[in-house]
Amino acid sequence: MKISLLLDIIEKFLPRETAMEGDRLGLQVQAGNSDVRNLLITMELNDAVVEEAISINADCIIAFHPLIFQPLTQITDSERVGRLLSLLIKNGISLITMHTTFDAYKYGTSRILCDRLGMEYETFLVPDEKYQGYGMGVICSPKEKLSLSELLERLANVCHSPIRYCNGKSDSDIDRIAIVGGSGSSFIDDALQSQVDAFITADVTYHQFHRVAGKMALLDPGHYEMEQFVAKGIFDFLSSKVEPDVKLNLSGSYTNPVIYYPDLNYSEKQKNYILNKF
Repeated sequence: MKISLLLDIIEKFLPRETAMEGDRLGLQVQAGNSDVRNLLITMELNDAVVEEAISINADCIIAFHPLIFQPLTQITDSERVGRLLSLLIKNGISLITMHTTFDAYKYGTSRILCDRLGMEYETFLVPDEKYQGYGMGVICSPKEKLSLSELLERLANVCHSPIRYCNGKSDSDIDRIAIVGGSGSSFIDDALQSQVDAFITADVTYHQFHRVAGKMALLDPGHYEMEQFVAKGIFDFLSSKVEPDVKLNLSGSYTNPVIYYPDLNYSEKQKNYILNKF
């Protein structure tokens, strides 16, 4: 399958215009020939992922997180991005990234976590103005109203992580929930305007918790923890779209750089999820 055709297919279902402004998408590295036969799907790149790609003779990696985000002034082995780029090029491995176009996809990042939490999808938090069926974040509901403590317990069990949170108007009757997978604190105003009872997102700052406390429960299980299911989502997305001669591989490498203290087995639970192929 030509890499140009693969890019066209991705663009057809994940239009570039649905991405967040300034995102880095599409072909980030073209190495080797223009044909793709063996794809490795991952959430993001680290040394283990590139070593895994080399070991299975992958000719292309599709990652959710872009490797190149800021302009490069040099490529050296002493810096993460430069080291990984060098390894990709030396081994003839191309790199394609999706990121916020997959966030905006109806069955993408936020919807995946919604489903894993056993919630019923209602609509997008912020529908795309141009592309019907795309948008950022989701609004969903539990099948039966939850208390905040019940929602916290469910989220911790699904994401295998501790939760940073603040209380909303009430500890009971959590009926409508907004979710923005990953770093979604810029959508706090949208969640407040939607009058949801709780908002789940990551990378929330101390002062943002202060701002919404007593108005809406705000829950932060962690960035990796919300997005750890995305690689499987991309794998499923591509399975019916690539040509039959293309082999899809789901990465078994753990990429979360964050370690908890005291650990309480959080990292081990996350690793087991990856190693057990989801």
